[in-house]
Amino acid sequence: AVQTAQLTFADFVGDVRFVAHDLCREELGLLVCNKRRPLSETIREFPNVEFSTTSGEEDRLWQPDERESPLDKSKRIYSFLTDYIQHRPEKEIAVVGHSAYFFNMCNAVLDCVDDEDIQKWFGTSEIRSLVLTFDNDAVDDEQQLEVK
Repeated sequence: AVQTAQLTFADFVGDVRFVAHDLCREELGLLVCNKRRPLSETIREFPNVEFSTTSGEEDRLWQPDERESPLDKSKRIYSFLTDYIQHRPEKEIAVVGHSAYFFNMCNAVLDCVDDEDIQKWFGTSEIRSLVLTFDNDAVDDEQQLEVK
């Protein structure tokens, strides 16, 4: 996704902040293609990306013998949105990732008010614009996340 972000927003490299975040990744575990490369190698390849929100040199989130469950992925996406995105000072943020991550986000984490265009599978290099609303007054200790 880092390479995709750099290619998609090539005109902005050097002008805006690019941040790689461990919680904004494809499914974790089992499939080697979803394992993050060593951080030092990735930093050398993408010097204008900030990696301060990654968990260290080796990928500690990926497990070789167990694939991340849909519930665990939903919790990870929820945490990314409520612990990181919600607290960003920017009004507009581009989140670049993989289709399964965004499909899960729009169907299991966000309240998309039955918007089929938002809930459908993301195509390759597809860009969608969402406005997120964070309801900090939710009843059950879990914030309600709504797309408008």
